[in-house]
Amino acid sequence: MKSALSSPLTIICDKDACTSCGLCSTICTTRKITGEKGKNPDINNAGPCISCGHCIAVCPANALSTTSSDFTSPENIKAYHSGVDADLLAQYLKSRRSIRIWKDTPVAKEDIDRLLDIAAYAPSAANIHPVKWAVTADPKKVQEFTKASVAYLKTLPADHPAAGVAQMLIAGADAGGDPICRNAPALLIAASESGQDFGLIDSIIALSYIDIFAPSLKIGTCWVGYVMAMLNLKPDLGKILGIPDNWTPQYAMLIGYQGVAFSQIPPRETPEIIWN
Repeated sequence: MKSALSSPLTIICDKDACTSCGLCSTICTTRKITGEKGKNPDINNAGPCISCGHCIAVCPANALSTTSSDFTSPENIKAYHSGVDADLLAQYLKSRRSIRIWKDTPVAKEDIDRLLDIAAYAPSAANIHPVKWAVTADPKKVQEFTKASVAYLKTLPADHPAAGVAQMLIAGADAGGDPICRNAPALLIAASESGQDFGLIDSIIALSYIDIFAPSLKIGTCWVGYVMAMLNLKPDLGKILGIPDNWTPQYAMLIGYQGVAFSQIPPRETPEIIWN
């Protein structure tokens, strides 16, 4: 498990390029960089660092760098500086729908890789990034999970707390449907090492990034609580999905190329809001 203070960045300052604006020291959360406006920053590379990269990202003169080559060069982030049209983004977010009808096509690995790459940029508590992924991209394997889940549900006694839901799911399966995975071509399980305090919330945030980005690849998504219910009822089912014993499944999402298109945005009620 990655520690909040592991893999610290080695920060290098080009003092000739530095404008002494003080932004890097102002934004540093661990006090690895200190100083004040009008002076070059003091950098303690032996000090604590959560590798967030804010100091390099905020520098207007591109005077800070690191030994890592993973940072994106300033000329390649035009969208960040130009911004996104607010009305267009609002319309895009409001048009998001849960997809349960899919094209009969496996999801390409390169598209799943793009989803997971985007998820890696999701916010993470203390920049720990504990989220790991169990990817089931074989539709037959997804169906194997559903069949094994239904078979287990049929063994539950009538007085089991989940008996009512179990009978509903069994009836759906017996009628020829897939009430658990909705015949999805692929399934993503966001997980973390067992005992990771921020595993659940970071998994939800990472899945939300996937949920937002997926439609740009014509991929539909569906948050799937029944998969999590089955993994909680019978953890051994995780072996079908390749989940290691020392991982804790946090949440699941169905993905696949959309088999249906929507042309309108349904209304939503305004939630109760308290202003202080």
